[in-house]
Amino acid sequence: MVNHTPAGSLAPGPGHAAGARGYAAVPVPVDVAQRALRLEALLGNPEDPANPYGAAALAAAAGMSGSAPRTAAPDGIGDEAAAWPDAAQFVRGLRPLLRRDLGLADAWVLRPLRQEPAQALARLLGPAALLAATGGVLHTTAAIVDGRARHDPAARQWLPVLAAVFADLLACEALTTVALRGLAPADDAGALPVAVTGYLVPHLVSDLLADLELVLQESEFGPDSTERQVLAALEGHRHTAGVDWRAALVAQQQLVRAPSVRAQPAAMPELFRLAEPAPGVGATRCTEALLAVLPDATAHCFGTDDGDGATAQLAKVGRRLATEQRHVHGALRDAATADPDGAPARALADRLALVLLAGAVLGVARAAAPSDEGFLGRPEWALLALCRIGRRLGLPLPVGADSASGASSAVWTELAERVHQRVDCDLYATRQLW
Repeated sequence: MVNHTPAGSLAPGPGHAAGARGYAAVPVPVDVAQRALRLEALLGNPEDPANPYGAAALAAAAGMSGSAPRTAAPDGIGDEAAAWPDAAQFVRGLRPLLRRDLGLADAWVLRPLRQEPAQALARLLGPAALLAATGGVLHTTAAIVDGRARHDPAARQWLPVLAAVFADLLACEALTTVALRGLAPADDAGALPVAVTGYLVPHLVSDLLADLELVLQESEFGPDSTERQVLAALEGHRHTAGVDWRAALVAQQQLVRAPSVRAQPAAMPELFRLAEPAPGVGATRCTEALLAVLPDATAHCFGTDDGDGATAQLAKVGRRLATEQRHVHGALRDAATADPDGAPARALADRLALVLLAGAVLGVARAAAPSDEGFLGRPEWALLALCRIGRRLGLPLPVGADSASGASSAVWTELAERVHQRVDCDLYATRQLW
């Protein structure tokens, strides 16, 4: 259950991960929290109709011109990437901007960053921005459905839909964050974790946006409503963030041609511990660590074995996905050698991307389990996310895994609580200022 102190209350302590617990469930460096809060204050209340950076103004501007308001970026926004050794924390500090509007994020940060040498970071920042903006739409939609479900039983049909969207967003963010945490200066834009993220995140988020549009439409929010306009603006700005289908196809080709990595690498738990400084180990070691997670999917890794409960089911689904990983890894190597542009190689690349996504989910959930990071360390969100990955792969799930209705209920409860307490839909459970 989410539980935070007020947004502006940063717990005392040195400038490291333990320094700002009141700001997020997963500890954050004080300077990152302060940077994010300053950015939120600069952007102002999104519900204020007079705010040029409010939801209505940004959606209207996108509808008229197809772009964000033409205002200069504030000093210090987007030109600090080289000063942040931890790319994941750099992105975390930008989250309020990325969540507010994809067009504004592109104008102020993404476009300038593409003109620096930090191409791998720029490639990952696009998916991170897409996830943040989609999380904002989810937050709004969940607030609408939660309010209606209290007096309209028909609205409750959307609770598992929104829980699934939340689980998928967390899964995509886990992959993106792990790729950012593994980023090294020598990595290029074609590095495997970067390519997987650049290909898979736009593909999955496209489905999630369609789900959110359906929920809003069925909740009687027409195309002229601010909520639908925000969603339409997000769709319209996807290409400006470098996450359109053309970029995704390039990333898929890079995935097919990526050099083979060891099939049974050693684990690297520090890569998945989000409260710790990023190890920055580079693309190859990051990929090895992602491949190491599923083969070690056992209930005791989470500190407990709860029989047929969520933890045990998570381990079973993880082992099923580990079998798929072994098959795909070898088959893709052979198919890429025979015909890297052929349909079989591209289909196997899709499957490899999904099992790497599963590795990121399980790695992050397992690393958070022994700590007091609350929801992130509990198995329900990871179980729901892995079950959805398994279905996308067409795998038969273990008997009992589909009783993930309990997992769905737990994930919805967390989402509704975040709505009530103005907490973001991110991995860190970050308090929002507005």
